[in-house]
Amino acid sequence: MRIKHRIEFFFFISFVKYFQLVGLKKTRHSANILGYILYYLIPVRKKVVKSNLNIAFPNKSETEIKRLTLKTYQNILITFLELMYLPFVSKSEIDESISINDIDIVKGKLSNNKSAIFLTGHFGGWEFCLSSLSQKIGRPFQLLAQPQSNPIISDYVMKARKTFGNEIILSGISVRKLYENLKNGGIVGIAGDQRGSFEGPRFSFFDKPTALFTGAANISLKTNCLVIMTAFERQPDYSYKIHFEELSFNDLPEKNEDKIRELTQRYISFLEKHIKKNPEQYFWLHKLWKY
Repeated sequence: MRIKHRIEFFFFISFVKYFQLVGLKKTRHSANILGYILYYLIPVRKKVVKSNLNIAFPNKSETEIKRLTLKTYQNILITFLELMYLPFVSKSEIDESISINDIDIVKGKLSNNKSAIFLTGHFGGWEFCLSSLSQKIGRPFQLLAQPQSNPIISDYVMKARKTFGNEIILSGISVRKLYENLKNGGIVGIAGDQRGSFEGPRFSFFDKPTALFTGAANISLKTNCLVIMTAFERQPDYSYKIHFEELSFNDLPEKNEDKIRELTQRYISFLEKHIKKNPEQYFWLHKLWKY
């Protein structure tokens, strides 16, 4: 194992121990301070964030873009510090943090062990809420995830996501497990807004042709499962308002590839609607419009 990975993990686990001591509320507050440090002293992908925001919101002033960039760093840090804290979170902290008005409706749709995909994006508190949603639903999830570049940190992150009995399925060849799970009445959580391949189809995202991952739509068509589009909106007090909307399979085109395109567009339009209300809560660090 590389020395670099061990050094990175030493600092990582030191932060974890500190956050365990101070508690969830102070952990979240810490993100605001660390956000300033990242923005001014360690501006990781700052140009990418600003470029994405300028493309998505061409009418916003430079001052507004700078403010949103800073807030983006702060919100992303809250998201990842919550993930680091997940192994220590209590049920009462989950109850205080997550507000779901229509949870009984969702549970009703999932009755009789009906299979479902909870389809979200890299928005708001997707890590904290998607990992702990199984506590609210009363059934474990399979979460589709990608490993981190540092294998020791990656092991910690994967274990954190499994805190509430969830299973982690790594992207790639193991995706066949998702099919098996859904065919057997399981529940899968997917953040489906990853950038697609250069050769793949394009979708309208903030009025720009955008390559997007179409796997969730493909899986849902093959398994005939329920798809619940989900947005985890962070509130000023660090709690979350969860928005659910069932993905409609009505009025789809005849060809399968056209169905996949239409379902993916319906999903990304749902996500865009929530991003527009809280643009600083989206993960703008990737080159969304790379090609």
